[in-house]
Amino acid sequence: MKILIVNTYDLRGGAARATWRLFEGLRMQGVDVSMLVQEKRSNDRDVMVVPSPVSGMLNPFRPYIDFAIPLMQTRRRVLFSSSMIPDRLVEMIDRINPDVVHLNWLTGGFVRIETLAKIGRPLIWTLHDMWAFTGGCHYASNCIRYLQTCGNCPVLHSSKEKDLSNRVFLRKKKTYAEIPDLTMTTPSSWLGKCVQESPLLGNRKVVVIPNGLNTSMFKPGDKKQIRRSFGFSENKKLILFGAIRGVKNTIKGFDLLEKALNELDPERFELVVFGSEESSLERPLKIRARFFGTIAGEEKLVMIYNAADVVAVPSYQEVFGQAASEAMACGTPVVAFAQTGLKDIVKHKETGYLATPFDPVDLARGIAWITDDDARHQALCSASRARAVEHFSLDVVAGRMISLYKEVLHAE
Repeated sequence: MKILIVNTYDLRGGAARATWRLFEGLRMQGVDVSMLVQEKRSNDRDVMVVPSPVSGMLNPFRPYIDFAIPLMQTRRRVLFSSSMIPDRLVEMIDRINPDVVHLNWLTGGFVRIETLAKIGRPLIWTLHDMWAFTGGCHYASNCIRYLQTCGNCPVLHSSKEKDLSNRVFLRKKKTYAEIPDLTMTTPSSWLGKCVQESPLLGNRKVVVIPNGLNTSMFKPGDKKQIRRSFGFSENKKLILFGAIRGVKNTIKGFDLLEKALNELDPERFELVVFGSEESSLERPLKIRARFFGTIAGEEKLVMIYNAADVVAVPSYQEVFGQAASEAMACGTPVVAFAQTGLKDIVKHKETGYLATPFDPVDLARGIAWITDDDARHQALCSASRARAVEHFSLDVVAGRMISLYKEVLHAE
């Protein structure tokens, strides 16, 4: 059984991190697996780059070209992928000759939509956002136009029925109809339900398999020693918030966390932020905060998770919520809203607190509930770790994916 994983990046971004972990988990279980990407940052010999149709030098610019297409319509940059740029993906797949092609995050100018119908092998497609079944946006937020044929796209600030989103939607509809063997996987039940309700992919089989992580690396450590190494206060409760450009990325809900912080005693709590710089703030925070920017290595990330008393994931929408699963693997409880993919990760008052969407006061109440009682906090920490090991360990997730490969290939 020869598996080819296809993702725009190998090591850049959250989807790449989830995909890379699966890649490693499959190899640990002896699977013959390789990866095909547009941009390679690792030195792994099993990761190959798809050459550009014109020149390999064009690859770094493909995301900008893809994002520039809606720019002509909106006059502003938005997260919208039209996937119109020609590619050489099929040529590379034919050269590798896998039994199954496992698609992941395909945007950023990597793959033209029409290419998917030309692959000619069983396809499994793991979704990391909503793009596969929308007219081009990655997160639909409150818009449900994708349940029809898109058009009048709020992301494009469009009032036209037959706008770019409608054209992309119809291209997907035509292409998907030409793919005979396609199985969808989603990391959360919520995203799986969205797929099943969508007219583009609702007729496909959907399997929910969470994103995995190395629970031998993401594990509890000596909280007091780690806090001292960072110079954190030993007398305050540390709230951790982390996401790539999370302060500025409106979908991550930092505005809601900021309101929740205003409900808390600044003498008792301190905020720690990774993935953003302090300069990202629009106004000073009520409580003291320390910003770490981008965290380069997972070892430091594990230490930061261990230093925290609670990890806040106040997102408006999450297809999964890797910060939550990583925190729980380190034995740190999570506070989030009872919404979208996070409901699959956090168990209310067992491994954290699920607040009423999108109530900052209840979010603050959850932070206080997790941290107010030492015995309760310790029980939450232990339960968080146990749940992460049971459900999100690489061997568990990779094993479920291997079973799906065999099912697709009708193999024993």
